[in-house]
Amino acid sequence: METSQWEDADRREGPRVRLKLRLVMIYPQREDRPARPMFHGKTQDVGMSGLSMSVDYNVFQEGEVTVVLALPPASAGSARKVVTATAEMSYAIHSSKLDAFKIGLTFREFRGDGKERLEAALRQALNAQDSNGTKDTSPGAGVIPPGDSQQPRWW
Repeated sequence: METSQWEDADRREGPRVRLKLRLVMIYPQREDRPARPMFHGKTQDVGMSGLSMSVDYNVFQEGEVTVVLALPPASAGSARKVVTATAEMSYAIHSSKLDAFKIGLTFREFRGDGKERLEAALRQALNAQDSNGTKDTSPGAGVIPPGDSQQPRWW
């Protein structure tokens, strides 16, 4: 029996939640740049190990970047919190279906209590999906298991 080329394509440590969060990606400072470049975008899905986003042009860069995620408010009228982490871009593909680039980032290190904040926001998003009645409330609904949204790597 042959091993499928898809079997080991995903290296995620955990599931992802379909959640659109605003983000800012800050690239490292270089001598030939007057300022640190930034990219503003939105996530497509988020997990504790990383995220993916769709963008109109390829923003991929090797090495680490700083990612700032704007979390949804915990309740109406409360302040929006942010999570700051260093991340490494793990893939960039062009999706003809989306007519956009899909970029994947793997979290390396969270600042402060960022990891706990992100975990709470993901838990809240899943609970909201379950309680509003418009989503499937079966176990695992809203969760993207490893392998569902990442394209295979061809090397």
